[in-house]
Amino acid sequence: MTETQNETTQNLPISFSPIDFYGDAFEAEIHAEKLFIRLYNEFCYVYGIQLNLKVKDFITNLNEKFNLTTQNYILKYEAAKKNKPLEINYLASNYLIKIKEKFLIEVHNHKLMFMYGKEIDFEEIKEIVKLAKTYKEKKKHNRKFYMISANKHTEYGLDLQKFNIKKTSVSVDDNYNDDFKEIDNIITGFLDTKSKNGLILLHGKYGTGKTTYIRHLISTVNKRFIFLPLNLMEAISEPGFLPFISNYKESVLILEDAEDLLISRNAMPLRNNALVNLLNIGDGLLSDAFSIKIICTFNADLKQIDKAILRKGRLITRYEFKELEVEKVKSLRKKLNLEESTEQNMTLADIYNKEGVNFAELAESKSVGFRKI
Repeated sequence: MTETQNETTQNLPISFSPIDFYGDAFEAEIHAEKLFIRLYNEFCYVYGIQLNLKVKDFITNLNEKFNLTTQNYILKYEAAKKNKPLEINYLASNYLIKIKEKFLIEVHNHKLMFMYGKEIDFEEIKEIVKLAKTYKEKKKHNRKFYMISANKHTEYGLDLQKFNIKKTSVSVDDNYNDDFKEIDNIITGFLDTKSKNGLILLHGKYGTGKTTYIRHLISTVNKRFIFLPLNLMEAISEPGFLPFISNYKESVLILEDAEDLLISRNAMPLRNNALVNLLNIGDGLLSDAFSIKIICTFNADLKQIDKAILRKGRLITRYEFKELEVEKVKSLRKKLNLEESTEQNMTLADIYNKEGVNFAELAESKSVGFRKI
């Protein structure tokens, strides 16, 4: 127990029991309202405000404004940065601060909570809220690749993690069948258009180039791409997902291997909420407000997919990736300097991986059928 904690507990009733301050036996954080009751023997008023906060800067100015010292900090719950153990990760830290008698404030990166007595003038709270708004975090994400991750310390329980992926600009003409060139034009044109929403479905057997094509889009289209991993697809049905994703308008949401999400609601009625939310983002009541474009890949039979996904107006385009046709295979193998001839259709995976050739090497090939941005 720290020196500050010792001084705090000296003011508590003799029946003080530390576990009483926690929400339940499994919580790791102090329940501030219970502490208020223990400290002042009365119930408190509570006022909360949600905002993404630059915690370090806010606390620094709060200390200066109210002449706060370590004696004012009832609790510091701080976490280290993942790769820098001596630096504080304010995103995962929170503080319980005594501004003055019967006036406590709980500081998180996504919200402020005020616990105060009836004699406290609400103008004092407004003053702190005004200060907090000057340290509101503005997240900027442009032309980058991000993955959605779970984070209990954020407002909606979700966060974005930035990732760098290898630039992959492939020749659509060389690596895909001729009927894909028109689809590629539709996709790139759609992704580059502002204030427009809808869904793109890319399906077909493994190894036919779906993921590589998405990498190509990320490398050539000037948009923010957000990847939703398979283990979090059910999060689409959670109440916090829609307000979370609304913070990233004009983005491209990528869902790979999304069979379970897109499957007919008659077959999987329990997944109805996630699919309904996805449809609302793509072409429902919320689509105009979000302007989020969605790319889904899957390997299941198209007949298994919910018919609502395929509705005209909602679905921008759909393409089934198949094995590369014989003449295309011959042409591609020749450009890759592969001597062995073939008279059969082949997947791109078979062509590249069998020979140990790097698929990205064709970035220097002449690109046909799509715009570079």
